[in-house]
Amino acid sequence: MPGYLRIALAAAGALLSGCSSPEQRAVVPAAAPPPDEGPKITQFYITSARLARGEKALLCYGVENATAVWMEPPRKELSVALTRCMEVSPLSNTTYTLTAEGVGGETVTRQVKVAVGAARARIVNVTVSALQVKPRDLVSVCYTVENARAVTIDPIGFRGGSEAKACATDQPAKTTTYAITASGASGEKDRESVTVLVK
Repeated sequence: MPGYLRIALAAAGALLSGCSSPEQRAVVPAAAPPPDEGPKITQFYITSARLARGEKALLCYGVENATAVWMEPPRKELSVALTRCMEVSPLSNTTYTLTAEGVGGETVTRQVKVAVGAARARIVNVTVSALQVKPRDLVSVCYTVENARAVTIDPIGFRGGSEAKACATDQPAKTTTYAITASGASGEKDRESVTVLVK
């Protein structure tokens, strides 16, 4: 075999031997898992911190990393949610407590307070004996109210007390709008009006 051919074959063998060596790779250690996070109450609030008795408000909450959620008073199991609202109508000053429990049994709490005052005066309905009359015909204006300390009917100057129902009469000479006002214990007022056509 010629010398130059032996040299070429030897070089090729060396190249083939180098290609067959295993590839070296860097080994990166696995990251340690993050520690378990406890339960969190991300939000807990009421849409109105002052209510009149009988009024309603929305109580909203949100939790993370929780397996159980409850609220009191009264104790009520709630769904685990990032955000959720419910309707409440407390009868007196109330402190609501929200509790969230985690996987390991640990708990966190948060509180919301709401002040409840006297029920607001409200006009339930107003009626008149006729919506159209002749001049000086007798007209009766009647009302039904709730939680009122006093009721007035103008322009006839009627002054009523705390009775739930009452009527007043008038003999209008011209078209008249009667304004009924119910006043509550806290000074709040509810108003309605009705017009009687005179022709």
